[in-house]
Amino acid sequence: MRQVGEIIKPLINIPESLGECWDWQGKVNKATGYGHKQLGGKTLLAHRWVYSIFVGHIPQEMVIDHLCGNRVCVNPKHLDVVSQQTNCRRGEGAKLTVTQAKEIKQKLQSIKWGQRGKLAEEYGVSPGLISDIKYGRAWSDVTF
Repeated sequence: MRQVGEIIKPLINIPESLGECWDWQGKVNKATGYGHKQLGGKTLLAHRWVYSIFVGHIPQEMVIDHLCGNRVCVNPKHLDVVSQQTNCRRGEGAKLTVTQAKEIKQKLQSIKWGQRGKLAEEYGVSPGLISDIKYGRAWSDVTF
């Protein structure tokens, strides 16, 4: 049986400086940009597979955040185990910061019904998101 090092070495481009991205050289999903590997009849995301080898177990409900922003990077120092919620908030598509969510929650305490649209406009989000924040469907873990 082959050792893990024999399997993993040809699949990763490890630069001289270990602090740089380790680019996955195996298959990459064109739609998502993430590397993947077939192992034991299952398709594994490359960054999760490499992280589990070098660092350890990843709880099922957790995801890996690429701190470097490079989806083909599998350098364990560039990967952070976080909740899906945290990962989304850190991403490029995030609409609000934690500070902004706290501000909105505070302002929602004193505004009238018809002012939610103005609040949404002020923060560049939809009125629906403002309602979701008000009723605890979004940012429920953030308090002001």
